Amino acid sequence: MPDMLAIISKAVFEKEASGRSPGEVLPIDRYRSASKHLEPLRAGGRLFLVTVRPPAEALWLVAVLEGPRFEDGGWLAQPNRVPITDVTALIPRLRFESGKGIQAAKGALGMSLQTPRALTSEDVTLLLGAVGGTVEARLIHLTAHDERGPLPCLCRRCFPQSVEHAEAGGMKFTRTQVEAEGRVLHYWLPDELLPDTQEVAKSVRGALAAHLRPPR
Repeated sequence: MPDMLAIISKAVFEKEASGRSPGEVLPIDRYRSASKHLEPLRAGGRLFLVTVRPPAEALWLVAVLEGPRFEDGGWLAQPNRVPITDVTALIPRLRFESGKGIQAAKGALGMSLQTPRALTSEDVTLLLGAVGGTVEARLIHLTAHDERGPLPCLCRRCFPQSVEHAEAGGMKFTRTQVEAEGRVLHYWLPDELLPDTQEVAKSVRGALAAHLRPPR
Protein backbone atom coordinates (compact mmCIF):
# COMPACT_ATOMS: atom_id res chain seq x y z
CA MET A 1 0.00 0.00 0.00
CA PRO A 2 1.31 3.46 -0.81
CA ASP A 3 2.07 6.08 1.81
CA MET A 4 1.72 9.66 0.56
CA LEU A 5 2.79 13.09 1.79
CA ALA A 6 0.73 16.22 1.16
CA ILE A 7 0.83 19.77 2.46
CA ILE A 8 -1.72 21.76 4.43
CA SER A 9 -1.48 25.42 3.47
CA LYS A 10 -0.57 28.06 6.04
CA ALA A 11 -4.04 29.61 5.76
CA VAL A 12 -5.87 26.31 6.25
CA PHE A 13 -3.65 25.25 9.15
CA GLU A 14 -4.15 28.54 10.97
CA LYS A 15 -7.89 28.28 10.47
CA GLU A 16 -8.22 24.65 11.65
CA ALA A 17 -5.40 24.52 14.20
CA SER A 18 -5.17 28.04 15.59
CA GLY A 19 -2.75 28.18 18.50
CA ARG A 20 -1.68 24.53 18.30
CA SER A 21 2.01 23.70 18.54
CA PRO A 22 4.30 20.64 18.49
CA GLY A 23 3.28 18.04 21.04
CA GLU A 24 -0.45 18.69 20.66
CA VAL A 25 -2.73 16.39 18.70
CA LEU A 26 -4.86 17.87 15.94
CA PRO A 27 -7.74 15.36 15.57
CA ILE A 28 -8.54 16.11 11.94
CA ASP A 29 -10.18 13.33 9.95
CA ARG A 30 -10.02 14.59 6.37
CA TYR A 31 -7.86 16.22 3.74
CA ARG A 32 -9.79 18.31 1.25
CA SER A 33 -8.16 17.64 -2.10
CA ALA A 34 -9.11 15.94 -5.34
CA SER A 35 -5.55 15.91 -6.65
CA LYS A 36 -4.93 13.08 -9.09
CA HIS A 37 -1.56 12.56 -7.41
CA LEU A 38 -3.38 11.10 -4.39
CA GLU A 39 -5.14 8.41 -6.44
CA PRO A 40 -2.74 5.67 -5.22
CA LEU A 41 -4.41 5.98 -1.81
CA ARG A 42 -7.44 4.20 -3.25
CA ALA A 43 -5.43 1.02 -2.74
CA GLY A 44 -4.97 1.82 0.96
CA GLY A 45 -2.00 3.29 2.81
CA ARG A 46 -1.47 6.40 4.90
CA LEU A 47 -1.59 10.10 4.19
CA PHE A 48 1.09 12.12 5.99
CA LEU A 49 0.11 15.78 6.26
CA VAL A 50 2.70 18.51 6.78
CA THR A 51 2.70 22.27 6.90
CA VAL A 52 5.39 24.94 6.72
CA ARG A 53 5.55 27.41 9.59
CA PRO A 54 7.05 30.92 9.62
CA PRO A 55 9.32 32.66 10.18
CA ALA A 56 12.12 30.13 9.53
CA GLU A 57 10.23 27.69 7.25
CA ALA A 58 9.92 24.96 9.87
CA LEU A 59 8.39 21.76 8.50
CA TRP A 60 5.79 20.29 10.83
CA LEU A 61 4.21 16.87 10.57
CA VAL A 62 0.61 17.73 11.40
CA ALA A 63 -1.27 14.45 11.08
CA VAL A 64 -1.27 10.91 9.71
CA LEU A 65 -4.55 9.68 8.24
CA GLU A 66 -4.73 5.89 8.22
CA GLY A 67 -6.39 4.20 5.23
CA PRO A 68 -8.25 7.30 4.00
CA ARG A 69 -11.07 6.88 1.50
CA PHE A 70 -12.15 9.42 -1.08
CA GLU A 71 -15.54 10.92 -0.26
CA ASP A 72 -17.26 14.26 -0.89
CA GLY A 73 -14.27 15.79 -2.64
CA GLY A 74 -11.67 14.82 -0.03
CA TRP A 75 -9.92 11.98 1.80
CA LEU A 76 -11.73 10.83 4.94
CA ALA A 77 -10.30 8.65 7.74
CA GLN A 78 -10.45 8.07 11.47
CA PRO A 79 -9.35 11.15 13.48
CA ASN A 80 -5.60 11.66 13.60
CA ARG A 81 -3.77 10.44 16.73
CA VAL A 82 -0.26 11.69 15.94
CA PRO A 83 1.00 14.79 17.79
CA ILE A 84 2.23 17.74 15.75
CA THR A 85 5.97 17.21 15.33
CA ASP A 86 8.73 19.46 14.02
CA VAL A 87 10.48 17.40 11.31
CA THR A 88 12.59 20.21 9.81
CA ALA A 89 15.79 18.27 10.56
CA LEU A 90 14.59 15.46 8.30
CA ILE A 91 14.37 17.59 5.15
CA PRO A 92 17.81 16.57 3.80
CA ARG A 93 17.06 12.88 4.47
CA LEU A 94 13.64 12.51 2.86
CA ARG A 95 13.98 11.00 -0.63
CA PHE A 96 10.44 10.08 -1.80
CA GLU A 97 9.77 7.42 -4.43
CA SER A 98 11.05 9.81 -7.08
CA GLY A 99 14.47 9.80 -5.39
CA LYS A 100 14.69 13.59 -5.74
CA GLY A 101 14.07 14.58 -2.14
CA ILE A 102 13.10 18.14 -1.22
CA GLN A 103 14.84 20.70 -3.38
CA ALA A 104 13.60 24.17 -2.49
CA ALA A 105 15.14 27.60 -2.62
CA LYS A 106 14.95 29.73 0.51
CA GLY A 107 11.40 30.93 0.99
CA ALA A 108 9.94 28.32 -1.37
CA LEU A 109 9.65 25.22 0.83
CA GLY A 110 5.86 25.32 0.94
CA MET A 111 5.62 25.84 -2.81
CA SER A 112 7.96 22.91 -3.47
CA LEU A 113 5.59 20.58 -1.61
CA GLN A 114 2.40 21.57 -3.42
CA THR A 115 2.32 18.31 -5.38
CA PRO A 116 1.61 15.23 -3.20
CA ARG A 117 4.44 12.71 -3.20
CA ALA A 118 4.82 8.99 -2.56
CA LEU A 119 6.99 8.18 0.45
CA THR A 120 9.54 5.38 0.63
CA SER A 121 9.52 2.98 3.58
CA GLU A 122 12.67 4.75 4.80
CA ASP A 123 10.87 8.12 4.68
CA VAL A 124 8.02 6.69 6.74
CA THR A 125 10.44 5.26 9.30
CA LEU A 126 12.10 8.66 9.66
CA LEU A 127 8.82 10.54 10.05
CA LEU A 128 7.28 8.14 12.54
CA GLY A 129 10.57 7.89 14.39
CA ALA A 130 10.49 11.66 14.86
CA VAL A 131 7.07 11.30 16.44
CA GLY A 132 8.54 8.85 18.91
CA GLY A 133 6.89 5.67 17.66
CA THR A 134 4.42 4.47 15.08
CA VAL A 135 0.76 5.37 15.02
CA GLU A 136 0.01 1.71 15.44
CA ALA A 137 1.90 1.56 18.71
CA ARG A 138 -1.08 3.36 20.20
CA LEU A 139 -3.54 0.78 18.91
CA ILE A 140 -4.41 -2.71 20.12
CA HIS A 141 -3.38 -5.24 17.48
CA LEU A 142 -5.97 -7.93 16.83
CA THR A 143 -4.17 -9.99 14.19
CA ALA A 144 -3.22 -13.34 15.72
CA HIS A 145 0.23 -14.88 15.33
CA ASP A 146 0.33 -17.50 12.56
CA GLU A 147 3.62 -19.11 11.64
CA ARG A 148 2.12 -21.99 9.65
CA GLY A 149 0.01 -20.05 7.17
CA PRO A 150 0.96 -19.71 3.49
CA LEU A 151 1.35 -15.93 3.85
CA PRO A 152 3.66 -13.93 6.16
CA CYS A 153 2.34 -13.41 9.67
CA LEU A 154 0.97 -9.92 10.40
CA CYS A 155 0.72 -10.07 14.19
CA ARG A 156 2.11 -7.23 16.32
CA ARG A 157 5.46 -8.99 16.76
CA CYS A 158 5.94 -9.94 13.11
CA PHE A 159 4.43 -6.87 11.45
CA PRO A 160 7.54 -4.62 11.60
CA GLN A 161 9.42 -7.15 9.43
CA SER A 162 6.53 -7.90 7.06
CA VAL A 163 6.48 -7.05 3.36
CA GLU A 164 3.71 -5.18 1.54
CA HIS A 165 3.23 -7.81 -1.16
CA ALA A 166 3.30 -11.61 -1.06
CA GLU A 167 2.37 -14.63 -3.17
CA ALA A 168 0.79 -17.96 -2.26
CA GLY A 169 -0.94 -20.67 -4.25
CA GLY A 170 -0.31 -18.85 -7.49
CA MET A 171 -2.09 -15.72 -6.24
CA LYS A 172 -0.71 -12.29 -5.38
CA PHE A 173 -1.70 -10.45 -2.20
CA THR A 174 -1.27 -6.93 -0.81
CA ARG A 175 -1.06 -6.14 2.90
CA THR A 176 -3.84 -3.90 4.17
CA GLN A 177 -5.56 -2.98 7.43
CA VAL A 178 -8.61 -1.49 9.09
CA GLU A 179 -9.09 0.32 12.41
CA ALA A 180 -12.09 0.36 14.69
CA GLU A 181 -12.65 1.23 18.34
CA GLY A 182 -8.92 1.78 18.97
CA ARG A 183 -7.99 -1.56 17.42
CA VAL A 184 -6.15 -2.41 14.21
CA LEU A 185 -6.55 -5.57 12.14
CA HIS A 186 -4.00 -6.39 9.44
CA TYR A 187 -4.91 -8.81 6.67
CA TRP A 188 -3.86 -9.94 3.19
CA LEU A 189 -6.07 -8.78 0.32
CA PRO A 190 -5.97 -10.74 -2.98
CA ASP A 191 -4.70 -8.41 -5.69
CA GLU A 192 -7.70 -9.26 -7.84
CA LEU A 193 -9.80 -7.40 -5.24
CA LEU A 194 -7.62 -4.27 -5.18
CA PRO A 195 -10.16 -2.30 -7.29
CA ASP A 196 -12.63 -2.97 -4.45
CA THR A 197 -10.22 -2.16 -1.60
CA GLN A 198 -12.42 0.51 -0.06
CA GLU A 199 -15.55 -1.63 -0.21
CA VAL A 200 -13.76 -4.61 1.34
CA ALA A 201 -12.25 -2.40 4.07
CA LYS A 202 -15.64 -0.89 4.83
CA SER A 203 -17.14 -4.36 5.20
CA VAL A 204 -14.30 -5.63 7.41
CA ARG A 205 -14.36 -2.46 9.52
CA GLY A 206 -18.10 -2.75 10.03
CA ALA A 207 -17.86 -6.40 11.07
CA LEU A 208 -14.98 -5.60 13.41
CA ALA A 209 -16.78 -2.68 15.03
CA ALA A 210 -19.91 -4.78 15.50
CA HIS A 211 -17.86 -7.54 17.12
CA LEU A 212 -16.15 -5.11 19.49
CA ARG A 213 -19.33 -3.29 20.43
CA PRO A 214 -20.63 -4.50 23.81
CA PRO A 215 -23.99 -6.31 23.71
CA ARG A 216 -27.01 -4.33 24.80
